[in-house]
Order: sequence, then structure tokens, then C-alpha cells
Amino acid sequence: MGKLAIEGGKPVREKPMPGRIMFGEEEKKVVMELIEGGIKGTTEKFLDRYAGENVNKYEEEFAKFFGMKFATAVSSGTAAVHSAIASLDLEPGSEIITSPITDPGTVMPILFQGLIPIFADVDFDTLNITSETIEKVITKKTKGIIPVHLAGVPCQIDKIMKLGKKYKLKVIEDCAQAHFSIYKNKYVGTFGDIGVFSLMSGKHMTSGGQGGMVITNNEKYYWNAKRFADRGKPFGIKNPKGNISIGLNYRMTELEGAIGRVQLKKIKVVAEKRYKIVEKLRDGFSSFKTFSLWKKPDESKPNYWFCFVCVDDKKLKVDKWKTAEALRAEGMPVGAHYVIPMYENPFIKNRKTFGNSSYPFNPFNPNIKYKCPVAEKTLNSHITLYIHECFTDKEIEDILKAFDKVESAYLK
Repeated sequence: MGKLAIEGGKPVREKPMPGRIMFGEEEKKVVMELIEGGIKGTTEKFLDRYAGENVNKYEEEFAKFFGMKFATAVSSGTAAVHSAIASLDLEPGSEIITSPITDPGTVMPILFQGLIPIFADVDFDTLNITSETIEKVITKKTKGIIPVHLAGVPCQIDKIMKLGKKYKLKVIEDCAQAHFSIYKNKYVGTFGDIGVFSLMSGKHMTSGGQGGMVITNNEKYYWNAKRFADRGKPFGIKNPKGNISIGLNYRMTELEGAIGRVQLKKIKVVAEKRYKIVEKLRDGFSSFKTFSLWKKPDESKPNYWFCFVCVDDKKLKVDKWKTAEALRAEGMPVGAHYVIPMYENPFIKNRKTFGNSSYPFNPFNPNIKYKCPVAEKTLNSHITLYIHECFTDKEIEDILKAFDKVESAYLK
């Protein structure tokens, strides 16, 4: 295979991986139309959602696309999670179960609502929480579950929904990394009481730099989320006399709505391309002795965001950190580590919430301890491989060559 690039050899890939092309003339056209409106003075508040029709139409089109009754557009994925949790109107001190392998945007809204995050352990092969791991941490204070469809791979959400029904728990699906992922012929985000999406730049589809969406079939949760996302405005209330509850300004702009509407029309093509790329890689990885791609549930078709690669470094002369370094030297877009377990983040570990109060841990559960051994083992065993829909067979070929080269050099 030749000398490793990290040791001075020629890399498998000298040319950079292709950049991701997310936008085209369609996005340019709708953005310029809005900007022209501002230049001409067509409307004084030309980018505010209430001055135009794009955000309203985006909500309608998004809900229709996923076969749901209601959608609320917000300013970010974190705002979507926060609005969804707020829509449940839970008492402070209630517990919400979620994954220890996720973004802080999943967990911080739990704390902001005065609720206690509880972490269920994960399945080693998929890196997702399961109905079995969730049930182990349910208590009398548990009121909801936020399963995270990590990197586009669906949780076994049907089993989680049965568990939710058994214990009368509300389920908010975090689809930030799983736009258009399918499980048992249904889109993720449509199983739970509420589905939430991040539409930040870099996701499968975007509404611009940031953005988010909340979808539901429950009219009460819809109005609650919509009100919370705009400072408690009395949407859906007859003869309102003022703002009816606390909330934040999480409004989406007309610019984001216009971009998002165009992007929504492209998601099926993006998903199909990503799926084919990863499944080709999956076939290639099956011949390796030390590398394997994470698994997907039966009857699922993920819209992959990136790849988790399990490294069996017991069979290698080096650890996964050195392995990732060698792969990067070969021109591969890999990371040595994804995240630390969520409970190892200082804001949770040190209870750094509101001043020195440690609220809501104090007074509701000041001595809570977190430990998810499988999640910790999983994170320590995986590296990340970043892909996107603009990869061709050449990129797939080079990725497989690079992993083969590194494995051959470091295999014991």
C-alpha cells in the first residue's frame, strides 16, 4: 500500500475533497427578490415574518411534506427544542429523559424550563438510546422523552412510543441530524407527540445560517409552541387582552423562510444521494478487520449526516487518535472524537446554570449522578467520517483506499 503519508509517504488523496454545494440559482433568486423589495421600499419591515408570506407558507409546506397538521418555524434547532418542551407546560422539577450523545441544544432548553435532564444509556451499535435503556431511568417525576436520531440513523421509535404510552410520557423527537430519515415507512419526527428540526447551515437542508421547525398533530402543543416562540403572544385566542404567558423571541425571518422553502424541495434528492454514498461505503467497510460503520435499524432508510466508524484498536498498533491523524494525513475528512458525554460538560458537571443557585438541580435533585458506561465506551471507540451529497464514486474509492492503507500499516 506504500508508506503512510504521516510518515512522509504520498497521500491517497492530494486534492481536497469536493466542497458541498448547498445553494443554486433558485435560492439566489428568492433572496434577491426580498433584497430588491427592501431597496425599493416596497415594505418597511421587508424581512420580518409578519410583513411577508414566506414563513407562513414555509410552515404550511413543511407540515404538508411530513404529513402533519401543524408546523411552527423558529430561529434555530435549539429554539425548536425549547419551544417544544415549553409547549408541554410541565411543572418545575419534572424529569426529561434524553441521550448523553447529543448537542447541548437538546439539553439546555430542559434546564431553562426548570426541568431535570436524565440520560439513558445508548446501544453500542447505533449510538442511539433505546426503549430498554430509557425504561431503566424512568421515575415518578419523569414526564417526557427526547430521543435523538443521531447522525441521521433513526432510533427504534416505535418501541419508544409504546414505552411512552405505557408510562404516559410525552415524546419529542429530535430530528436535528435526521431530516427525511425514514423508519418503517414513516419519516422520523412524525411518530412522537412533537418533532423538532434544526435548519442551520450544514444540515441536510437549511433555512439559511440558522433556523428550526416544530411539527405536531396536537393543536394544543402547536399553539403553545407558537406562543412561546413569540413572547407569549395570544395566537389562537379570541378577544385577547395581552400576552398570556412568558416566552422568547424565536421568530424566523422572511429571508430564512424564502430559502427554506426552496431547500425543502431538494431534500429528497439530497437524501437519496447521501444514502447511496454511505451504503457503498458500508459495503466496502465490510472487508476491513479493524474498521466498521455503525449500524442502522432494520426497516430504516437514514438520511445520513455523517458516519461513525468503530475502530477496534486492540487489533492495531496505535490508538484511535493516532489512527485518525494518519487518515487525515491521507486526505480524509475524519475526526478523532465526536463529543464528550453530555453530563461531562461543565454546565452540567459544575451545575453552572443560574448564578450560583444550581437551579433546577437545586432544589429538585441536587445530588443526582450521571453514568452511561456504554455511551462512554462507544464514544471512545468511534471516529467520525464526514460525507455529503456532492461526493462521487472517486471520493468513495479514495476513502476505502485510505482506510485500507492505514489498517494495513497499523494491523498487529
